[in-house]
Amino acid sequence: MEFITLRTITSDLLKIIRASNISSSETISIRQLEDWVHQYRAVLLKRDLDKGRRPNPDYIQEINHLRLNPVETVGDDIAAERNESLTYRYKTILTVPKTLDLHYRSGFTHIGTPMGEEIQLVPESRSQFQEYKKYTNKSRLCYLRNGYIYVVNDFPLEFIAVRGIFEIPSEVGRFVNPVTDQPYFNLDTKYPIPANMVPDLKSMILQKELQIEVAAPTDNTNNQANDVLQ
Repeated sequence: MEFITLRTITSDLLKIIRASNISSSETISIRQLEDWVHQYRAVLLKRDLDKGRRPNPDYIQEINHLRLNPVETVGDDIAAERNESLTYRYKTILTVPKTLDLHYRSGFTHIGTPMGEEIQLVPESRSQFQEYKKYTNKSRLCYLRNGYIYVVNDFPLEFIAVRGIFEIPSEVGRFVNPVTDQPYFNLDTKYPIPANMVPDLKSMILQKELQIEVAAPTDNTNNQANDVLQ
């Protein structure tokens, strides 16, 4: 079964727009359609998740090898003599895509080590006092600052794995899987939306942005390229 991609959604929209013979149809670019798709996907997903429901797996994208740079290592010779763990601090090399702004939960569904161990996401203010706590000073944690993820860990790390509901799915394409040497997102990868939401997505774009009324939202897909403005 063929899955839904950003290319197939925008291609379907373009066919409907051109068939409607609206005066602006030839000036609407694929890039504009992509922006609308991301925008209305965010509206639909936020509407669903703000009701307190569990995230549909189709909402989630994954970056398995998010590279880190060391920031500092906290510890001293006394700690080494006592066989105590040092505290390692890291920062992602790249900013991470912005997640949806949700009322009831973080837009990140998992942050962890490559071995699958979870790293708890906390406010930055809490991380500053973590090493002084008696029972949880060795807990793995991370926090966000200016779009970067900072990690505090008790052993060295080179990568972290991140899963989340990202506001603009195409931003995940900035990251490359070092195993396959392919970006984690492109026009032909699975678009992070369930199939049952696609007709509503298309209908919202056509009606709200282009004032095209549709009797029933289309759910056709195709893989043909269209020559339009980029």
